[in-house]
Amino acid sequence: MSATQTSLRVLIVDDNRDGADALGLLLEELENQVHVTYGGIQALDVATAFRPDLMLVDLLMPGMDGCTLVSRFRQLPDLAKTKIVAITGQKGDDHKAMALKAGCDLVLFKPVTLAAVRMVLSNIGSTVPATSQTIKFPPPAHPQSAALRLPIGEARKIRSERSTKTLTQPESEAAICDGIIRFQDEYLGCRSESIQSHLIKDMLIIRLQGVLTLAERQLGRSQTPEKGRDLIKQSRKQLLELARPMLESLVHEASGVKVLSMHHDISTVTGEEVIVFSLAEAPRFQ
Repeated sequence: MSATQTSLRVLIVDDNRDGADALGLLLEELENQVHVTYGGIQALDVATAFRPDLMLVDLLMPGMDGCTLVSRFRQLPDLAKTKIVAITGQKGDDHKAMALKAGCDLVLFKPVTLAAVRMVLSNIGSTVPATSQTIKFPPPAHPQSAALRLPIGEARKIRSERSTKTLTQPESEAAICDGIIRFQDEYLGCRSESIQSHLIKDMLIIRLQGVLTLAERQLGRSQTPEKGRDLIKQSRKQLLELARPMLESLVHEASGVKVLSMHHDISTVTGEEVIVFSLAEAPRFQ
């Protein structure tokens, strides 16, 4: 990266997993924070948590095509300033016009060249506010300091001593972080480099950085990239499904609101994992 180029938060959305991961690795080599997801529906949840400066979106995807996804992005106030670049293999003015009408800032045609990627990063980096440029995941001095922790037993005691019988939002988020760390210790035998819990209206977003175990990384290397990636995602999803009752109970007790659904996504490029809980209503705190 040049001295004048800014590190960006980049979200890649493409159902072509090999192509998406390859682009993600390239952007990481250029010193950007990258999250890769492989479908439109997942990308909506991930973008809310990740809040990217730049999104690179494939136009032809099953389930939710790129233009529909971009239109949905443009309806979210938190992503109003995010730059969106469409990437498509369908060359022609009609596809370009559709992408721009949906809300894209630029359209690139596959195969995307390194020069084009550098041009996009350079142009967008100059428009990103300084506060966004410095967001990092600093490694904790010790795994115990990866998050503010509040054991659920202690949370119960605090709640019982209050007339409102409720926690504050920071206390609720700290109790959830503690529960997630215990889940990792007991089910995965590992702990994240960092964990963050965000309650946003009726949605709880858990972001974990650096959560691939050594066994998972070795599994990924022992297979073809596609098979290794799928095996890692499948095994992690199965573990989460087994722990779903415990996780939903934890969130319910810490927030005071029932969980409607749980969505999971993990990037085998960056190691970042996102767990999104949809809640029955927005929690009410002390």
